[in-house]
Amino acid sequence: MTHSKIKYYGPLTARILLSLLFIVSALGILANLSGTAGYFAAIGIPLAMLVAILVVVWQIAAALMVATGVHAKEGAWALIAFTILATLVAYTGEGQLIPALTNLSIIGGLLMVIIYGTGPLSLAKKCPCPKCKVSHDKNMGAAGGVCNCGSCDACRIARGNSSE
Repeated sequence: MTHSKIKYYGPLTARILLSLLFIVSALGILANLSGTAGYFAAIGIPLAMLVAILVVVWQIAAALMVATGVHAKEGAWALIAFTILATLVAYTGEGQLIPALTNLSIIGGLLMVIIYGTGPLSLAKKCPCPKCKVSHDKNMGAAGGVCNCGSCDACRIARGNSSE
């Protein structure tokens, strides 16, 4: 019984915990935007204030995508790209092995979202965008009212191609 509860709630918990890191980081940048922009300028990043604002938007938007499950794979890819860039900019010097490995671990968690999907608790099924509608609505009916697009979480679970 516990095993099934972990399978049901685990992916949502993992997505929230991964996202929380990026949201808290973005809020920290926002709280000291001028300090962050000063740091960016000091390490040679042009248009430092604009970049700091874009970092906040990037982190929050992508983290919310992962947390809610709506376009979670795209959000995870965006956070992977961000984490790689941040690692290359901030954690390549001497004494930076542990922070760099931490970032690699975060990338590993995000890759799990990309590979295994969002799990059963996701707002993706409620998303009104055309991409989500096509993958869920267009394919209904052929399998008796069950989506058969072959790429969504529901299809992977139905075919037994999931970690669930």
